[in-house]
Amino acid sequence: GVIKLHFEKDLILIYLFISIILSVITHFSYQYIHKEIGFHKFFLNLALFWIGLFLFTFSGDSLTIFSGWEFIGISSIFLISYYSYRRAPILSSLYVVSFYKFADILLITALLFLEHVRDDNLSKDYNQYLYLCLIIAAFIKSASFPFTSWLPRAMEGPTPSTAIYYAALSLNTGVLLIYKFLPEILVYDLCKYALLIGGVLTVLYSSIQSRVQNDIKSSLAYSTSVQIGIVLIELAFGFSTLALIHLFSSSILKIYQFIRTPSLLSIYHSMEGEYGKPFSKSGVHFQYLLPKTLRNFFYYLAINHFYIDSIYLAFKWLAKQMGAFSKLLIYPVVANKSEVKFRSLLWGGYYVLVVVLVSLGALEIKDVYFDIIPTAILFIALAMLFEKNANSFIAMFALYKIFESLITHSVHTQEPYKVLSIFLCGVFALSLVLVCKSDWRNTKRHQLFSAVAIFMMLFFTNFPFLLQSLVNEHIIDALIGSGSIFNLGLYCLANTFFNLGLYNFVFRKVYLQEAMSG
Repeated sequence: GVIKLHFEKDLILIYLFISIILSVITHFSYQYIHKEIGFHKFFLNLALFWIGLFLFTFSGDSLTIFSGWEFIGISSIFLISYYSYRRAPILSSLYVVSFYKFADILLITALLFLEHVRDDNLSKDYNQYLYLCLIIAAFIKSASFPFTSWLPRAMEGPTPSTAIYYAALSLNTGVLLIYKFLPEILVYDLCKYALLIGGVLTVLYSSIQSRVQNDIKSSLAYSTSVQIGIVLIELAFGFSTLALIHLFSSSILKIYQFIRTPSLLSIYHSMEGEYGKPFSKSGVHFQYLLPKTLRNFFYYLAINHFYIDSIYLAFKWLAKQMGAFSKLLIYPVVANKSEVKFRSLLWGGYYVLVVVLVSLGALEIKDVYFDIIPTAILFIALAMLFEKNANSFIAMFALYKIFESLITHSVHTQEPYKVLSIFLCGVFALSLVLVCKSDWRNTKRHQLFSAVAIFMMLFFTNFPFLLQSLVNEHIIDALIGSGSIFNLGLYCLANTFFNLGLYNFVFRKVYLQEAMSG
C-alpha cells in the first residue's frame, strides 16, 4: 500500500517537458491572476496539479497511478469552478465531474483486477476487457469521441488554467495512461481496434465541431481534440515515440494559442489597420470539397452536436427516475422535510453504533450479505443524486456508510482507519448542517464550514474506496466470492453515483447556496 515511484529515461524526459511548461504558465499566471479574489486558490490547485502529474508520470503501482490521476481531476474541477460567484462555472464543473467520476471508476475497476485477481483462467477471459476499460477511461479524460461534450464546458476557468489543462497536460493524461499500458494493450486486437476507431471518430467529429463554434476558446478546444485523435491513431499502430513527440509539440502550440485568445481580436484588428483593408479568405477549405447539400447536412448535425448530448440527457433522465424510485423505497427511513436541526447528527450516531458492533463481532457478517449490500447501496446512491434537503441527504449518506461498513469493517480493515472513518463521518454531517443554516450565510463561520465540507466531500468520494480496495485484498476476495464479478461491478457503480451525489449536493449548497427544498 506504499506509494511506489518508477523512474525511467523516457518518463524523466516527459516530466522534464511537463515541468518546463508548468513553470512558464505559473510565471505567467502570477501576473495574470494578480489581485483577483481566488489568487491563492488558483495556485493551491496548480500545486495539487503539479503533484498529481509527478505521481502519475512516475507511478510504479496501481495506487500511485490512481492517486496522481485523482489529484489532476480534483484540481481541474476546482479551477473550472474558479469564478464561484457565477452560476455557469459551478454547473459546468458538475457536468465535467460527472464524466470524470465514470472515468475514475472504470480505471479503479481495471486496476483492482489487474492488481489482485490471480486466477489465470479469470485473467485470460477478462484481461482484454480490463484494458478496454482503461482505454475508455483515457477517452473520457482526453475528451475523445464520444465524450467530447464536456470539453467546451471546461472553458469557464481562467485562461492560464484553460491553457495548461485543456490545451495540454490534463487533456494529455488519458493519452499518457494508454502509453503506460501500450505494450499490454497492443496484445489484444479488440483494444487496438478501439484505439484506432476512437481516434478516427475523434478527428472527424472534433474537426467538424471546431468549424461551427462561435467563440475562439471552444474552437481551439475542439482543434486540440483533433490532435488527440491523431495521437490515438498513432498509438494504435504502435508508434509510441512519434505519438509523444506529436502530443507535446501540439501542446506547446495550443498553449500559446489559448494564452493569446484574450488579446487575439485586438491584435487581428491592429494587423488589419496596418494592412489597410480587411484580410481576404485564402486557402482551400475542407468543406468546399463536399457538395453544398452534404455541407449543410454536416453543419446541421454539428450545431446539434450530432445529438450526442441528447443521449446524455436521456441517461440523466433515466438516473433521475431511478433515483426517485430508490427514494420511495427508503423514504420512511430518510424522509425529513423540516428545517435543518442537529437531530440529523443522530445518523452519525447510528453509523458509529453499527461500526462498533461489527468491529466487536456482535454482528455476524455472512457471505450472503456480500450479495445484498452492493445492490442496497446502489439504490441509496441513486436516491442521493438529486436530493436537495439537507436532513434527508445526511440520512442517506449515513445509511450508505452503514451498509458499506458491513463490508469494509468486517474484512480486516485496519483499526486506525475505522476510527478515522467514524470521526470524519460525524465531522462531515456537522459541517453540512452548519453550512445549510440560512442565518450563517456569507459569514466567516460559513466560509470555514464550507471549506470543511468540501474537504470531507473529497475524502468520502474515491479515496476511501481506493485505499480500502487497492490496499486490502480481503475486500476484493469477499466481493468476487467464487469468481463472480457482478457484486464488485455493482459496488463500483454505487460508488460512482455516491461520488456524484456528494459533489452535486456540496457544490450547490456551498457555492450556489441553494435554499432548502423538500
